[in-house]
Amino acid sequence: ACSKINGTVVLSGDTFSYNKVVGARTAGAGYKNAKIYEAGKVVDGIGGGICQISSTLYNAVVLANLEVTERTNHTYISSYVPIVEPGMDATVVYGLTDFKFKNTRQYPVRVVATAKNGIATVTIYGIKEDKEYTFKFDVKRVATIPVTTEYIDDSTLPTGTEKVEQKGTNGLKTETYMTKLLNGKAISTTLVSKDTYNA
Repeated sequence: ACSKINGTVVLSGDTFSYNKVVGARTAGAGYKNAKIYEAGKVVDGIGGGICQISSTLYNAVVLANLEVTERTNHTYISSYVPIVEPGMDATVVYGLTDFKFKNTRQYPVRVVATAKNGIATVTIYGIKEDKEYTFKFDVKRVATIPVTTEYIDDSTLPTGTEKVEQKGTNGLKTETYMTKLLNGKAISTTLVSKDTYNA
């Protein structure tokens, strides 16, 4: 995924589509099995982990003052790999859920992405404008959604025994706020997103 988005130039006024640039997640395209969510369970699936790159790109995009036009949080908190803080992630599913941003700056921007030694890095390069803003983010954890236990009869187990098929994880409701700063002084604070991560 990094190699596919690396070097992409987005002209002023154009929109970048993660799914369009990265393409279908197939073994033929070089993707391997890793953990994904499917029907509320953590299972192996082709292209698992690709949301680590879309989430890292999302963070770079908002810090570069580009307009996010399509972004969806994960259904569940990604407990199997801690990508980014809840409220700052961007999930993608090819043909279904995309991450898109528009280059609202005056000049083209270039995406540089690498993944080395277990660390993904995404940087946005462009020409400086007259006013360059910096940003701070504050993710407020509004509510916890408690996990519930589901019991399923399993005739293969001895009577009276229980087996934990998958440990549950609490869900979460978050509100993400962005503070815009010019020369270190706060200009505005806006609500960026309200996200719900199911238990």
